Amino acid sequence: MISDLRCRIRPISNSPFLSLLFLLLLAGCGKEAPPLPPFIRIPEAIKDLAVSQQGRSLVLTWTNPAKNIDGSAATNLAHVEIRSDDKPITTVNVATAGQPQSDSLPLDTPLDRRRTFTLVVDTTQGKRSQPSNVAALTPVEVPGPVSQLRAVVDQRRIELEWAKPVEHPELADAYIVSRTDMPAESQTVSGTRYEDTQYDLGKVVTYRVTAVRRVAETTVPGIGAGSVTVEVEDKTPPQVPSGLEILQSDTGAYLTWNPNSETDLAGYRVFRSDSANGDFRPISDRVISTNALFDASYRPGQYYRVSAVDEFGNASAMSGPLRAP
Repeated sequence: MISDLRCRIRPISNSPFLSLLFLLLLAGCGKEAPPLPPFIRIPEAIKDLAVSQQGRSLVLTWTNPAKNIDGSAATNLAHVEIRSDDKPITTVNVATAGQPQSDSLPLDTPLDRRRTFTLVVDTTQGKRSQPSNVAALTPVEVPGPVSQLRAVVDQRRIELEWAKPVEHPELADAYIVSRTDMPAESQTVSGTRYEDTQYDLGKVVTYRVTAVRRVAETTVPGIGAGSVTVEVEDKTPPQVPSGLEILQSDTGAYLTWNPNSETDLAGYRVFRSDSANGDFRPISDRVISTNALFDASYRPGQYYRVSAVDEFGNASAMSGPLRAP
């Protein structure tokens, strides 16, 4: 061995160069280091498998392993084998090591039967991980999609209304409302209406409403979702004013009516005509902010009508003609 020969060398000269060479060779004397253990490229097991029910599907979610069992990076993951009740049912490709992944499985009948799931990860060299943690779930019957979903833009809000599902309406315990442009901000409501005040005028938004069933401490989404798209523009006029009355005075007449309750009300317009079926013209060019008006040009026998106007210029129909005394 070369190391043995180096250790048997003795100085043969008083030359400084040869002495230095001798010292360098002597420094290499010693025992050889033991060989390093081989890498074990077996993926770590998945530890966070979970299962949930979405309508008539079961959704599995997990995080792919980032390392092999020897601590090296899991750079050659290939597949995830999905097992149900200890039997392989399908295989999916690994998306990215160390990142969340999910897969959806059709819900087999019968329902109300407990299902258990595990996952096994393999590599491009065929090395397989240990089984993951066990995730279990008992599927249940769920409501169908909501019906008659509609959206109305009015009074600084978008109001959604819908009817209960036709299929299993008795199972609809609540509803999840989401906007496709804000999917992370979904809301859960117990009734069949929802108001949204967070929007930008002129924008087009799409809502999805899903009926859900409450089971213990969880909610199970029903089959499908109702969908409606709306342009955020208020085209809804106020209600027709009611209760118009005329009180005559020496200098004219006071007109009063019941106030409208709309939150976006801008005011009212009062119209006058010489006949009930005549051409009603506005008394004033400006919108009247209160539910009263004094008409100094009043004449007995004239007819009056009132219309409400909102902030977006939408005007209601005129009230019925009222003849002045």
